[in-house]
Amino acid sequence: MMIILPLVSLIMIFLLINKNRNDWRDSVILASTYWGVLLAVITEFLSLLKLITFGCILGTWGLICIILIYLYFRLNHKIITAFEPNKSFQIKKDIKIQSSINFLLYGTGFVVATVGLIAIIAPPNNWDSMDYHMSRVAYWIQNYSIANYPTSYTPQLYQNPWSEFVILHFKILSNGDYFANLVQWLSMIGCIIGVSLIAKQLGANLRGQVFSAVVTATIPMGILQASSTQNDYVVAFWLVSLAYYLLSAIQAKQSEIWTNSFKIGSSIGLAILSKGTAYFYVFPFLIWFAVHQIKRLRWQAWKPAFIVVSISLLLNISHYLRNYNLFASPLGEPGGYRNEVFGVNILISNILRNVALHIGTPIGLWNGIANRLIQIIHIFIGVDVNDPRITFSKTFFVPGGWATIGIIGNENSAGNLVHLALIIICLIIFISRKSIWKQNYIFAYLITTISTFLIFCYLVKWQAWNSRLHLPFFVLISPFLGVVLSKLKKHKLATFIITFLLISSLTWVFFNKYRPIIASNNIFQTSRIEQYFSNRPYLQVTYTGAVEFLNSKKCSNIGLSMGNDPWEYPLWVLLQQNNQKLVKIQHVNVTNISAILEKDDSYKDFEPCGIISMETKKSKQKKSFKINFKGKTYIRAWDSPELGVFIK
Repeated sequence: MMIILPLVSLIMIFLLINKNRNDWRDSVILASTYWGVLLAVITEFLSLLKLITFGCILGTWGLICIILIYLYFRLNHKIITAFEPNKSFQIKKDIKIQSSINFLLYGTGFVVATVGLIAIIAPPNNWDSMDYHMSRVAYWIQNYSIANYPTSYTPQLYQNPWSEFVILHFKILSNGDYFANLVQWLSMIGCIIGVSLIAKQLGANLRGQVFSAVVTATIPMGILQASSTQNDYVVAFWLVSLAYYLLSAIQAKQSEIWTNSFKIGSSIGLAILSKGTAYFYVFPFLIWFAVHQIKRLRWQAWKPAFIVVSISLLLNISHYLRNYNLFASPLGEPGGYRNEVFGVNILISNILRNVALHIGTPIGLWNGIANRLIQIIHIFIGVDVNDPRITFSKTFFVPGGWATIGIIGNENSAGNLVHLALIIICLIIFISRKSIWKQNYIFAYLITTISTFLIFCYLVKWQAWNSRLHLPFFVLISPFLGVVLSKLKKHKLATFIITFLLISSLTWVFFNKYRPIIASNNIFQTSRIEQYFSNRPYLQVTYTGAVEFLNSKKCSNIGLSMGNDPWEYPLWVLLQQNNQKLVKIQHVNVTNISAILEKDDSYKDFEPCGIISMETKKSKQKKSFKINFKGKTYIRAWDSPELGVFIK
């Protein structure tokens, strides 16, 4: 399986780095950063030449592997020594790891391994994945380029693409999407490793580092997302890398500031290239870094700042230019997610409502009381709880039901109730015990991390699925929780709390709504095609029928008229599954700004033999009996309540 080549290159970078480092975890983070930069550069370069093909991707990674292996042996590294435990992580023979710590490590391994199994067996089936995460990858492969193309759903174009870059390479090299979910899963592993390192930098002992890792591994939203092609765990990993590099820069000698600035710039650039929410999370860490550099370097502080900004910009410049050329903005189209009014009362409102996304339970009385209390507070602060200027969803509510405690949970709206309670408890302990304040930079780290959440609440409208956007915050605060718990005098109580987190997390592991292990529709007994439609099962028969009809007509050039509800990736899977000819798919009669791309040489000569039209409520397209495209008429030849097929 050729997908192993990018992974071999990552391993070789790790081996080259690890020889002269004191902690293998540091090598993992740094190797991942170098690999992330390398993958972005490869993708942009090959796309520029329209060489996003199996042969070019394979040849590039093959050449990189050869070079890295040559360098490794040229530098006289021995593979066996590279994997030897380092001084900082090696446990001396005269120190026994408590059985409870062993249990936590094995338990964490079980959670991670099980989620990884789900990620491989279950296909991508998240709603956003069907709309744009996976659909854009299919277009890139078809077009041999990541350049913009005409589409009825512009998030396929302007959304930050690094996660999909990785999926693109995995999909081409494996000739399928079996490994698409691994991008998030690998990010989960990276976060678990990274937070344990941050905890170490904050003064945690072995117990504190393990506690931090377990806290991260058991975040409900993280468990659910780690087997999907969402990208919140990916951005969380780059933010964890940023936090680690920043702490390293603060604690390092002045002579190391330039290399640390490069690492910080790379992690910022990759975070932003992965997801737009990175801006909110990056900013407080940048302020912390700037203040520290000004204190240390005075007027020369502009030099590391220049490196950080330059590296971040270089990693994103191509994506910015593509957006600017089409949308006249480097950020793409405004999505209506930004608050339209600001103030202290608005901030309080959004803090309360965002926290409320994590306090729902199956107990209706509790949810009702919480809902009413928040409404009363809003009356007191003079803010409408459903104000559309600060509310993207139509109506605010405290989520409830079994999904809140892990039964049939999903990665769009699951809350982190237990972790939220733990954060509150640890904050109280921290405030009451000033001795913990003396730990290395823990107070500054806490303020910076909390600031990320406050900025998010200040700038972003409340929406029912904001809880998934909070994942980086819960990951970033995990080291703080690990440090505080490890400082409790009652060790058994701290261990009990962490053990409870681990055991309770199993409900999210086994009862993922769309990728369940224990259910009548579990991933082992349900066909892969059926699993693509887990979010919208009623569309399976419709999509299958439409594709079978087009195949019977031997139609391989297919137009899509999808409106605002493309949900098109399953069509790609079905059309490419049984069609003997090379299928070409393109959106037709596009009405948004990307319609100008239909005039480009790559798209202007497209002439479909059939057009699929999405006619659901979300698509906002009315049912019709004919479609005109480029002066030709297509007549409705196959019909269903949600979909129509038109033949020329």
